Amino acid sequence: MEPRNERLWKIARLRAKFKNSAITYLVVNTTLVAIWYFTSGPRNFFWPVFPLFFWGVGLAFNYYQAYWDNGDSVQKEYDKLLREDQQ
Repeated sequence: MEPRNERLWKIARLRAKFKNSAITYLVVNTTLVAIWYFTSGPRNFFWPVFPLFFWGVGLAFNYYQAYWDNGDSVQKEYDKLLREDQQ
């Protein structure tokens, strides 16, 4: 079992990685949709659906890993850490 502080740092890194990935997802896929719209328009096949869907599935797994897949309640551990720092 890893020390609590190391575990909290690991969780913090996972959350930061998720946030960066989510921003990248939004920027890149917005650009792809704009390229689709201005080159072929709404009358043609919406090809950006593939990167939107498959990259979105991967992003959902990252979200789960960063916010839900942490065994015990992570928020309780953060609260305990804050209480210890205040004492």
